[in-house]
Amino acid sequence: MSEFKDPKNFAKTQFNFCWVIALRAEAIPIIEAFKMKILDNQSLFPIYANETTGHALIISGIGSIKSAAAATFLKNYLQIKNYTAWINLGIAGFSRDPIGDIYQAVKVVSKESGAVFFPGLRLSKLLPAETLVTVSKPESKYNEPVLYDMEAAGFCELVPSFSCNELTYVIKIVSDTANSSSTLITKNLVRDLIEKQLSKISAVLGQIEILVQEEKRRLSLPDEVEDFEKNFRFTETSKHQFREIYRKWKIMFPTKRLDPSEFLNSQPKDIILQLEKEILINAENWNAL
Repeated sequence: MSEFKDPKNFAKTQFNFCWVIALRAEAIPIIEAFKMKILDNQSLFPIYANETTGHALIISGIGSIKSAAAATFLKNYLQIKNYTAWINLGIAGFSRDPIGDIYQAVKVVSKESGAVFFPGLRLSKLLPAETLVTVSKPESKYNEPVLYDMEAAGFCELVPSFSCNELTYVIKIVSDTANSSSTLITKNLVRDLIEKQLSKISAVLGQIEILVQEEKRRLSLPDEVEDFEKNFRFTETSKHQFREIYRKWKIMFPTKRLDPSEFLNSQPKDIILQLEKEILINAENWNAL
């Protein structure tokens, strides 16, 4: 039984990494490496997390649609922030030996729809880059020099909307090739393949962590914003618009502070328009120099 029962307890938790993994055998080495505990095994998708290490993980099951659905479920269940890195890790078939090699999929193609995705920033100093084709049934012919899986396209189609494409990663470990049939794959083999790559996976996470922290700083809002918002009736939509324009305004005027008294009797839309006007005037003055 998990000690964590209410997902609301995690509303303020800063999860830096969210893992979407198809199979339990693939997930166990990651769960153990980052000391995650089961949060909910009664829902459609089992969820694990460790608020101290900043990792959350969901087991999606096989299939592109399930991968996308599980990612959405995890996002909503733990109220994942928009600076979090998302990682689809798992095994894949490949056109060449050896099994056990690890790759970053920098181009993901849906064989079913033809859609093409380019997830993440290349980590070429740590992982070789490859193209991956997501199929709807296990591949056995390996006619193309690419990786094959059954989840990544669904993951890549949806997850970048949760944070950004630069924080969306697909990492695959070769489990079967033309010379090593997928029928030989066992749970123990899968676990062993991933465990042997944990040191490299940790190194990759170190690089991704830098990007997460940069995005966190970029998206962070100073106390003056929340204090300012308390004086006006912002809807969720207008609050989002206000915060977006505030970031641009602050870049233009880094030493200025928002003073609620300057916007007495103003509606949120008036405040947004005023900030936009100040940005525009400053930009025009800059261009005139």
